[in-house]
Amino acid sequence: MRRSHPRSRYGSVPGVRPPVKPRMTRRAFLQSSTAAGLGLAAGCNPAPAPGVIFKGWVYEPDLVRENLDYFERQTGIRVDYNAVSGNYHDKMVALHVGGAPMECCYVRDDDFAEWVEAGWLRPCDDLLAADPDMSATTADLFPYNLSSMTYGGKRYGLPYYTDFNIWIYNAPMLEAAGFDTPARTLDELTEQAIKVREARVRTPAGDVIEYPIMLNFRQSVLGFLDWWTLNYASEATLFDDDLNPTFPDDEDRRAETILQWLTDGIHRHRIISPSSLTAGQMRDHVASGRQVYGILNKYDLEYVNNRRNSAAADNKLKRRGSDAQHSKVYRMAPVPSISAEQNGTLGWTRMYCLTSRCREDRMQDAWALMKFLGAKDAEGEYYTARRWFRLRGLGFAYRSLLDDPDIVAQTEQWGEIDKVREQSRHVRPRENIKAPWFPDFKIYYQPEIQKVLLGQLTPRDGLARIAGRCRQLIAEWS
Repeated sequence: MRRSHPRSRYGSVPGVRPPVKPRMTRRAFLQSSTAAGLGLAAGCNPAPAPGVIFKGWVYEPDLVRENLDYFERQTGIRVDYNAVSGNYHDKMVALHVGGAPMECCYVRDDDFAEWVEAGWLRPCDDLLAADPDMSATTADLFPYNLSSMTYGGKRYGLPYYTDFNIWIYNAPMLEAAGFDTPARTLDELTEQAIKVREARVRTPAGDVIEYPIMLNFRQSVLGFLDWWTLNYASEATLFDDDLNPTFPDDEDRRAETILQWLTDGIHRHRIISPSSLTAGQMRDHVASGRQVYGILNKYDLEYVNNRRNSAAADNKLKRRGSDAQHSKVYRMAPVPSISAEQNGTLGWTRMYCLTSRCREDRMQDAWALMKFLGAKDAEGEYYTARRWFRLRGLGFAYRSLLDDPDIVAQTEQWGEIDKVREQSRHVRPRENIKAPWFPDFKIYYQPEIQKVLLGQLTPRDGLARIAGRCRQLIAEWS
């Protein structure tokens, strides 16, 4: 006998409603997946290490270990540190779902909301409240860093490092083209870049600069920060308070105007390098002296003005007969915007967080480690933040360090502390980074923006498609 389709057994009977199709939100699915993983992992994990278990992505693991050695000597607390290689987000998700023992770990603001929603991170409000010294430390944070470590009214993190994007220009090249100052608006930048190209300015290797501007629109896990930077420079608001997209009809259609400027720069004026869609490390392109303008992480300004890395800096120092290490070939300026009175840039926060599986008998030791790494050491110094800046130029989340004499003196070797202070007043985190759907969003929007830059979509159509996907993700997570 032939079996009927299940729906037909109900749909043909008057007064009988068909069964409701089970529906699960993305939030509920994520949380249930974690619970299932913990059940499967029970009894499978090896015996926990005796010290505080601490995991982070691979960045200077030897220097991290040196910091931890100093912490161990100060406190007598042992730290079992592991640098997680490869795709940090994906590997950490696997460790969290599998219930791997772990007291604390690095967390990117990109992943923060998703990990809180999944129940993988532990709030630290109780530990902060029981620690009077931390109130002054919290008050010293830049507001956008504090906001980035807070979710649902609860505080979860202490800062590992933070930074923001800056607009840089090659001062000798600009001077060779007849300009004393960089352009302030996008229209002025177009005119200036055309004249720079027409002046046939040359690289340190003698090549003529074909495209004065290079940006970073290569698809990557942490990519496309330049899109946010240009929007925030023009004070665009891309999401409302409920994280609904406001583009493509945001105020004055600024997001559309910026995308149009980018596509015109690539195809019509030919001032923006097409390699902007494929190039990797921007700082190496800048250091080679092949760019007049671009966007960099602020801490990379030291890299591109250090003759050890930079042909541009080394070439200038050799012509002067100088044995100095740095030359301020590249200088920072406000990011060009639609109108001259606008100002802004993008910032990000990397943090230390306690996990929800932090063992109770290790809690105070783990909190001591968090404070050492993300705040002050046993002697009341911002030891780790100062050391990262001194050795690698990494940005810090504490405002008072901008007035630290050692940090001011070091910054002046390769940059200008007054410009750093001024730009730090205009930093914004990505508006939707607190959305648990942000990791899905960033996978979608990058290729859509690239389609616009390639001329396959109009700026308005591309933005409308991205906005539509945002609304789908909001519904899936509601």
